[in-house]
Formats: sequence, C-alpha cells, structure tokens
Amino acid sequence: MLKKITQFAGEISRQAGALLLSGFRSDTTEVSYKSRTNLVTNMDRASEELLFKAVADKYPDHSIIAEEGSRKDTLGNFIWYIDPLDATNNYAHGIPVFCVSIGVYSKELARVVAGVIYDPVHDELFSAVSGEGAVLNGAPVSVSSTDDIGISVLATGFPYEKENPDKNNLKQFSAVLPSVQGMRRMGSAAIDLAYVACGRIDGYWEPELQPWDMAAGAVIVEEAGGTVTAYNGRVFDPEIAEIIATNGKIHIPLIDILSSL
Repeated sequence: MLKKITQFAGEISRQAGALLLSGFRSDTTEVSYKSRTNLVTNMDRASEELLFKAVADKYPDHSIIAEEGSRKDTLGNFIWYIDPLDATNNYAHGIPVFCVSIGVYSKELARVVAGVIYDPVHDELFSAVSGEGAVLNGAPVSVSSTDDIGISVLATGFPYEKENPDKNNLKQFSAVLPSVQGMRRMGSAAIDLAYVACGRIDGYWEPELQPWDMAAGAVIVEEAGGTVTAYNGRVFDPEIAEIIATNGKIHIPLIDILSSL
C-alpha cells in the first residue's frame, strides 16, 4: 500500500510542480505577506488546492495537514503533511530553488513512512518508502561517506523571527561555521534534506520548522542511509520544531556543537 501511496504522491507532486512553473517569474503571480519575512503567493494556494483535493478524493479516510491552512481530520491511520511550495520567498523573488514536499505519517507506527520531494526546475523527484530505500527519479541514492566534520559541507536555514536571538539560529551558525569546510543556505528545508539524502551535502540542521517542512525529507534521508534526530539526539518527531539530518558519520560531532550552546 505504501508504494502505491508514494507513487500517487509523486504523480500529484509533478502536477503541482508544473503548475508552479507556469507562474514562476510571471506577472500573474501575486505576492502577499503573512509577516514581513513570511510571504505567500497565489501559486502556493493553487498548488495546495490541487494537492488537497487529489489526496482527499483518492484517500477519503486519510488526514491532511497543509501549510496554507487546508486541513482534514479523520480516524484513519495516515496523515499527509503537504507543503505545496517550499521556499516561497525564493519563488517570489525569481530564485529557481523551490519544491513540493509531501510526507505521509503513520499514527500506528508513530513515524513518517513515506515521502516525496519534487523540484520542478530540475525535474528531480526524490522519494522513499519506509524499509525500501530512497530514489531520485527512480534510481537509488545514498548519503555521502564523509566522516570528518572538518571537511563536510552543511546547510541550514534561518527562521522568520530574525530579531529574536534565541530563535534566529545565528548562535548555532556561528558555532558550526569554523568547524566545517563550507555552509550553504538554499532557502528550502525540503531541498536541503533531499541533498543530504543524495550526498550533495553532508548534513543539515534548522530550528523553528513545521511538520510539512521536514516530514518527507526526514524519511528520504533515513532511507538513504542517513541519521535524523532532534537536537538532543532523540528520535525525530515532525511535531517537534527542529531537525538534524546527516550522513550519520558526522552526526554526533554536529550534535555536540549544537548542544554546547
């Protein structure tokens, strides 16, 4: 069943991705503000409407929680966490780094069991089913083999509350930066996680995230052989607003740096 769910999630992610591309760098895209730093566009909402309707029609007994407020609660086992446009700020500014992210959580197993991330600009579909490995456009992927954090390349992001030093990730960034080869800031939590899964970067951390930001990427990283936890090393939970995802080999050193603050 999970394979069929994941295949369907991939299909509708591609549909949503095509929709997003149709509005990318277009005069028809309308930008509004949830806050000074948190944007939303009409394309976010159009993508969410497409995805929500598709899932609700196909799986009426599944719950759905989507970023822009669409929600359906059922007694069924599965919860779909949907981000219809991850990296809206990139999208609104014409930066070609954004994606659709869908994670499927099992209440019975208390974990994410399937996920897809679709990057329409590069036509890259990352997906994973629990216990079946991770793939990119159908080909297996795995995390990097870097075992020295000193030569690792990491990614992170910065929360919307940039004025709050307890939440803006600057202390953590300043602590990690001297200990690694390089840092990247893609602006998309889902793409950061997908890049950990396929070995393009060695690790990623970020605070103040939402379940739809992390759910799909977490299972994809794990199925690619990586490690995903909360900051203190506890088992990843999409309802806890933080994540560390690495190739596994640099996980403890990264936890040690972040937990020392």
